Amino acid sequence: MASVADRRVGRPPKVDDDGVATRDRLLRAAVASCVEFGFDGATVVDIAARADVSAPAIYNHFGGKVELLVAAARWELARLAPPDESVVLAAPDVVRAFLSAEFLSTRRLLAEIHVAAARYPEVAALLAEWHAEQAIMWSSASGMDDDAVVKTFFALLLGLCHIESLSALPASPSSLERCAVALAAVLYP
Repeated sequence: MASVADRRVGRPPKVDDDGVATRDRLLRAAVASCVEFGFDGATVVDIAARADVSAPAIYNHFGGKVELLVAAARWELARLAPPDESVVLAAPDVVRAFLSAEFLSTRRLLAEIHVAAARYPEVAALLAEWHAEQAIMWSSASGMDDDAVVKTFFALLLGLCHIESLSALPASPSSLERCAVALAAVLYP
């Protein structure tokens, strides 16, 4: 089911000098603002300035800051998807991608969004919808209808979003990846 932002109709999106659509610039700007300032510190004004649009332009594409930040998290996570939609990544591959250096800002964004869900019911509602969509895919990937397996896998991924916070523990990135991949392989053999 497409989200409100994905169902827009009307004139084609405006693009910048590099050909990047306004919606994509807003999503990138939302990621950068949330990573730098946190969920509460990210503002519509800052996001609009980073995207080189007026603040009201955000409301042409999203219902507001909450919808934009959750859409940005979904957009970032969608980068993991293989080009062929019929292919589902294996759980260990998702773990490896989560731990990659290129995924650092996405980990921070996902952590911020999930922590904000405890304070903001509208964030929690959008996340619940997203989690339900993903749970269907991961339930079928496991070959079993076991919500505990899916929830444990999601918890593993959310935990990986906080690995930079555990800097006092001297585990090497390769040993951390080895352990996390092994856990994912147990959940999804």
